[in-house]
Amino acid sequence: MKLSFSHLLFAAATLFTASTITAQDQVDVGLYHNGDKLEVRVRPASSFNGIFSSMVFTIRWDAASGATLGAIQQEGAPAQYLPISRSGALRENGSQNYQVFAGFGVTPMAALETAWAAGQEYVIATIPVSGKGEFELLNDAWTAEAANNADYYVSLGGADRTGIIYKGLAAAGEDGSVSIQPNPNNGHFIFSFSTKTPMDVTVEVMNALGQSVFNETLREFEGTYRKEMDLTSQSNGVYYLKVKRGGESSTHKIVYR
Repeated sequence: MKLSFSHLLFAAATLFTASTITAQDQVDVGLYHNGDKLEVRVRPASSFNGIFSSMVFTIRWDAASGATLGAIQQEGAPAQYLPISRSGALRENGSQNYQVFAGFGVTPMAALETAWAAGQEYVIATIPVSGKGEFELLNDAWTAEAANNADYYVSLGGADRTGIIYKGLAAAGEDGSVSIQPNPNNGHFIFSFSTKTPMDVTVEVMNALGQSVFNETLREFEGTYRKEMDLTSQSNGVYYLKVKRGGESSTHKIVYR
């Protein structure tokens, strides 16, 4: 097909615009819980209206939680400038589930009369969830393996513009209750909880004799608290997690076998 001069000029202008903007800054990513869905948001460091060439990200969650991810959904311009789908089937590694997602784009945002503003968040996709659990958008040892090639990645105009994961943890189906996974465990476990308003929080893990093996105090904390614990240097047995949020306290039993 022979292109007219006007078409060639438009293409050149589009490529020039994309190259000048993408040469500046990176794109960060965050994962948020919104009702019964997860929101994947991007946050560009500079304004952009060129080609969002590609994106890869991975979501991990505890296989024992029974929680599942539904089909990814996109609306409006993002569905056109960067269609995203699952990259391969659900994969298990140890106690964790992994789902990789990938998107590829060829349509300039400008052609869709849309653009990003520097520092603003944009919902690029939503994913329905069922059950209770903690979903993480992350890079870890599994995603870094060459066979998986699943670390967070962004390309704008064909150039690597991968930023940071500024919010990776999203608790689904939780009402602020404390989650301990796995429990019972072999001394390695993760506990987490959420607070919707800023408050002072004290966290303590004690053995059966009441001796503290871990404690932390946070001032005016808001959001999701997550702690990976390793008790393998301690004796196995029953431990207790005490969480004080504002004026309320709760105690939770941990079984280290």
